[in-house]
Amino acid sequence: MGRAGLSRRTFLAGSPVEGGSRGAGLSSRALTPPFAVYVLGRLGFGPRKGTAFSVQQFNALGATDDARLTAFVDQQLNPTLDPGGHVTDPDVAARLAHESFATLNKSFDQLWLDHEVNGSLSGQPYTRDWPIREVERAVFVRAFHSRWGLFEQLADFWHNHFNCYGYDRYAAPTFVSWDRDVIRKNALGNFRTMLQKTFESPAMLYFLDNYINRAPSFNENYAREIIELHTLGSINYLGPDLQQNQVPLIAAGQPGAGWPVGYVDADVYELARSFTGWTFYRGGGSNPNTGLPYLVTDQHDIGQKTVLGEFAAANTPYASEHQRFLDRLAYHPGTARHIALKLARRFLGDDPPASVVDAAAREFWDNRTAPDQIKKTVRKILLHDGGPGSFRDLGNFGNKARKPFETVVAALRATGVDFTVRRNDSASDGFMDRYRRSGHRPFDWRPPDGFPDHSSYWLGGGAYVHAWRTIDWVLDQGLNADQTPLAPVLAITLAELGAAPALHTPNTLANFWLTRVFDWAPDATAGWRGTELHTQVAAFMCRNTDTVTYFGADVGIGNGPAGNTAGIGTDAGPNYWHSRLRGMVDCIVFSPQFMVR
Repeated sequence: MGRAGLSRRTFLAGSPVEGGSRGAGLSSRALTPPFAVYVLGRLGFGPRKGTAFSVQQFNALGATDDARLTAFVDQQLNPTLDPGGHVTDPDVAARLAHESFATLNKSFDQLWLDHEVNGSLSGQPYTRDWPIREVERAVFVRAFHSRWGLFEQLADFWHNHFNCYGYDRYAAPTFVSWDRDVIRKNALGNFRTMLQKTFESPAMLYFLDNYINRAPSFNENYAREIIELHTLGSINYLGPDLQQNQVPLIAAGQPGAGWPVGYVDADVYELARSFTGWTFYRGGGSNPNTGLPYLVTDQHDIGQKTVLGEFAAANTPYASEHQRFLDRLAYHPGTARHIALKLARRFLGDDPPASVVDAAAREFWDNRTAPDQIKKTVRKILLHDGGPGSFRDLGNFGNKARKPFETVVAALRATGVDFTVRRNDSASDGFMDRYRRSGHRPFDWRPPDGFPDHSSYWLGGGAYVHAWRTIDWVLDQGLNADQTPLAPVLAITLAELGAAPALHTPNTLANFWLTRVFDWAPDATAGWRGTELHTQVAAFMCRNTDTVTYFGADVGIGNGPAGNTAGIGTDAGPNYWHSRLRGMVDCIVFSPQFMVR
């Protein structure tokens, strides 16, 4: 973190985590950006110059902010698909074609055979974890480089909604299929279809213990989570005291009229009985070792059951029984409201307007059998003209703190990093080793509820400090004479600002990089000059090695008095100008202005 006393620590004394400050402290120190910057930061991982996810491209989509937002949302909700129906991007596809990504195109059957059945055989390379390691790295590749930022946000949303710990026993060797065939394939599609896919996955059946759910007793874990987390949500739980026959019914004329308004514990127990015997083939005895789901008939409870008012008589065929119950869960208006509320929290703020949630819940329910149900619901949320607090309201800016993943990705996008994180690569391993300490490693959340989406959870010092350390490592990485820097800070400075030392004043460098990182400036003429952030960033470049005196803010580096004769491309003592230039960029992406969206 800097040399010769030029630590970033002084700058970070005003950081968003100092003294445990809250989200309000973050947003109160941030300037409101133009609408384009707000949209790109909220619907993706921030603008990236020269791409489809840039301010320039957004502003070219229409004559007004409303027109541009509508065009952009419709563009993002209709991404390019490959022949298999999966979202694709040429740049991402080329990067993921690298030989280090050996599992991403394997079918479920091939994954099971190669990485479960044969993944840890004596005398063979250990390959069980290759699929999860490649998927977690591919997440960074897509977030860094894909033009479909909104889709990547939705993929992350659904991974957390149907959370599966990626390194779990049967998740790790098959995680490519979970990510590709269960989550990403259905992220804009039909919720009931996605629910069915999760229900058939060995990763989920093992993670939530349904593989050992058998009659005459039963294990309620999966049944409880599929109601409490995946469908109706705890907002529709009516408490431990009510029985099923005491639950009020939805009024006539309302979605789901005649159904129970919510669920009670008895619904969980009845569903758990319905799920008894539902497991997957994992070898042993005469059973095949395929990972495919099946019913162990002599472990299934054949008695009558009632779930949320849906009655199944004794000896109902299992396929019919569980389909009816999954239908009731997926199509219940409480599920519509639960999903709408979570989506609104992701894109609008921690406390979204009731009017938007209500409209989105109705859209979700009205389109419950539509193949593009989720797409329609997301569009309703983003384009709903609900006044204050709706997505169109620029006043939302700053009400969500960036989580560590969003922070790191946004920072590397803004600084022009060209990095393909992959398996079996020393730089990638160094990156992942540092990043995992932030507590936000992809697919590494062990409870079934997924990473928290509320800003308050992420405002502790540990999460941000390790995200910053990851960014700092990337900006410092590869700086030996025979290495290409991962972050071309110096090259961008010289190419875009100019190579003349007279242009490299602290004030000019600070203004240039503030404008480039944020892709906007508060003033068309002065840029960021005059703002508190510019003053602090420029002062970082001016500070002398005695940490007390300062160089002149308008004196060109390498063009000044004694002690200031080496240019910004040099990295010798006492000033270490190249390191200090990168440190200045660190200060910008560590600022409260960058930490909110």
